[in-house]
Amino acid sequence: MLPALRVLVVDDHQLFRQCLSTALGKRGAAEVRVAESAEEALATLDGWPPDVLLVGLDGGGAGALGLTRQVAARFGGVRVIVLGSQEVAREMAACLEVGARGSVFREQSLDELEAAIAAVAAGEIVCAPGVAHALFSRLGELGLERRRRERLEFLDLTPRELEILHLIAENLSNQEIAERLFLSVHTVKNHVHNMIERLGVENRSEAVRHAYHRGWFRDRRGPRQGL
Repeated sequence: MLPALRVLVVDDHQLFRQCLSTALGKRGAAEVRVAESAEEALATLDGWPPDVLLVGLDGGGAGALGLTRQVAARFGGVRVIVLGSQEVAREMAACLEVGARGSVFREQSLDELEAAIAAVAAGEIVCAPGVAHALFSRLGELGLERRRRERLEFLDLTPRELEILHLIAENLSNQEIAERLFLSVHTVKNHVHNMIERLGVENRSEAVRHAYHRGWFRDRRGPRQGL
């Protein structure tokens, strides 16, 4: 049996939400209400925040994603579980990314849904196996995108700026860099300034830390402060 929880069921299929509401009520939920749309759900939440919000997700899933994001931002105490078919596992994973605490396939049993509701209400995260796979795939894609951006950022530096960054990492001062590269100190300072601005960091030390974090350099040495 469910603990005495307040549950709001949001789904655009009238028969599904009514049947689910009745079933959860019989299984011990303190009160179950229903909503047909995200707009109706948000209006309900303003005056009646439930413990658990069950959000039906089918098709594109944009409505469920937006609702989940808004609930996470505005109603921190409400825990969201998304319900959907295995065909929309990626969309369910996206809802988990923006704040949902659980996912259950419509193909699963009422017992499994009941267990998920109780677990999520207790602070746990419940993820259907297919959704977990989609979530890990999504995280992998985000990692690839991050590395792609880092590579592009690397290419944003001119060869001279990259050369100077290497020398900064070797603890050379601007004067020493100028002597090494046969440049004026003023020219070196301009390159350092442009490089710092392009990388979005505060100073040369942060520029070197940034480079090490991105994996551009191998050995780490503490750079001298200042421009």
